[in-house]
Amino acid sequence: MTYGAVILSFVGALHWGFAMTLQRLSTTQRQQAYAWSVVPALLAWLALLLEPATWASFLVVAGFLGNYWRDVCLARLATLPNWYLPLRLRLTAVACVCLLALPAATVL
Repeated sequence: MTYGAVILSFVGALHWGFAMTLQRLSTTQRQQAYAWSVVPALLAWLALLLEPATWASFLVVAGFLGNYWRDVCLARLATLPNWYLPLRLRLTAVACVCLLALPAATVL
């Protein structure tokens, strides 16, 4: 779960990079990207404080799903590489399955 939280922080930082480099974003869109970029890290930090680990896993999963949704929104506004969204979908799915398997494994 801790590793998932660290990775969630990383994927949020991608939006900071997009905000700095994508030329087509308006000022408002750029500010929204900057603001969103810190949300996953804050969710991950909060998840590390939660007990039991089940709640933490659910929060990190919600962070991954929210970040993928923001990726899709960003892709509508700017030209991202063709491989970006399919890759993010696969990575998000794998991360969520692994994180949801953690609470199931502790029950068994």
